Amino acid sequence: MTVTITSEQVMSLRNQTGAGVMDCKNALKESAGDLGKAVEFLRKKGLAGLAKRAGRLMKEGVVTVKVSPDFKTLAMVEINCETDFVAKNPEVRALAEELSGLMLSDVAMANPAENEKAREKLQALAIKCGENMAIRRGLVYRAAAGTMANFYVHSDSKKAAIVELSFDGDVNSAKDDLMALAKELAMQSVAMSPKWLRKEDVPAELVEKEKEIYKAGPAAAGKTGIALEKMLEGRVKKFYQESCLLEQMSIREPKLSVAQVVKNHSDKLKGNIQVKKFDCYIIGME
Repeated sequence: MTVTITSEQVMSLRNQTGAGVMDCKNALKESAGDLGKAVEFLRKKGLAGLAKRAGRLMKEGVVTVKVSPDFKTLAMVEINCETDFVAKNPEVRALAEELSGLMLSDVAMANPAENEKAREKLQALAIKCGENMAIRRGLVYRAAAGTMANFYVHSDSKKAAIVELSFDGDVNSAKDDLMALAKELAMQSVAMSPKWLRKEDVPAELVEKEKEIYKAGPAAAGKTGIALEKMLEGRVKKFYQESCLLEQMSIREPKLSVAQVVKNHSDKLKGNIQVKKFDCYIIGME
């Protein structure tokens, strides 16, 4: 008698055991669709070694960045685990390096968190390390004409960022300066963890929420009219300076905002530089 195995059954077993999709399908077939027996089958095969750790927090991990030889493609990946001890395991770092390397050349691997082969590799290592692990996220930058991207990975391998710049002048002659600026802004991102690039990117509802929070606070007590408005303007400005890369004060030139630093470089190179985008991965942060 043939038993039909549904995708819901497979995902339920996968969520319970951390085993791969094909392993879950095979286990359900072997157990005639009985979930309990399928779990037992996987455990006997050593494929459900993570089941008892399901639900444990993964606040540690590593971030790696790989770059193509021409620096036109950059890949960044974050792997999470439970303890710093496992995060420092050379095999964990090696897997992160392998995945970010594959992301450079394999389009199917562009989002490793959704790639079955990548998850299978991680699962095998997680069972070996005896700890719950996950590929949290990954991305690929492919520099277009007139753009330049660079990165920074902190020495602890827990923080990294990629920044892409555009330049309307001679990109080749300005390459060294643009690469240095992109790296400096990547370091800025890692150090100050901005959430948005520019203040216009911040959702309006979040700005209004900040105002409401501040209005309800002790600093606003008794203030109305112009005095309250000025106070709210100051609070919103501070919020932008904390949350937006271009509004932050430069870590290298504390008297200048990042936007001013970019403008100074534009003037120096006699062309318009724009920060096109940035991404920052920090272990333990959204």
